[in-house]
Amino acid sequence: MDPKKAAEPDKLGAPEKPELIKHEEQKLIKETDARRVDDLEDQLKRLQAEFENYRKRTAKEKEALMLAGSAVTIVKLLPVLDDMDAAIASIHQNAGAKEMRHGLEMLHKKFMHALEKEGVMEMKSLGGEFDPYRHEAVRTVEGKEDNKVVEVMKKGYLFKDNVLRHAMVVVSRKNEEKGVETKEGRTQDTRHETQKEGPK
Repeated sequence: MDPKKAAEPDKLGAPEKPELIKHEEQKLIKETDARRVDDLEDQLKRLQAEFENYRKRTAKEKEALMLAGSAVTIVKLLPVLDDMDAAIASIHQNAGAKEMRHGLEMLHKKFMHALEKEGVMEMKSLGGEFDPYRHEAVRTVEGKEDNKVVEVMKKGYLFKDNVLRHAMVVVSRKNEEKGVETKEGRTQDTRHETQKEGPK
């Protein structure tokens, strides 16, 4: 064996410097820790978003349940208002029951004020356009205007801007017929009917 070669260190098998290995290990640990922190932050943000959505959803469901319960209770009170309206209307025809009428009107006003504080509003239907989403047509009558509410048979009410009870109304229909149908299928004007005779 050549003594010179034996004296030379094995460059291929020489270990790396301990400082370099330690630096690489620390660098790898930092990168791993940073990725873990990012993952945890993402998970935390998702959990926060899910919890916020859950909180809003449960709050809306709770509010909807409370409104539904209130609506059911208020609907049961509406017949009392109907009876009070009927009583006031009948007393108006009796001139000697002025004090009783005044008392009923005050009671009705207080009752409505209490309901209005809960979000109940009386529909203003008389004289307005017929709205199938708010009104229930009891019958139709001929009138000067078409599709107008000419009489309210039973008042309608709103609760939180939603229909609590449809108003029962009478609706006008404008009569636009100008003539009558003949047996031959032709329309004759009955308003200006004239008779012409030809030469015999």
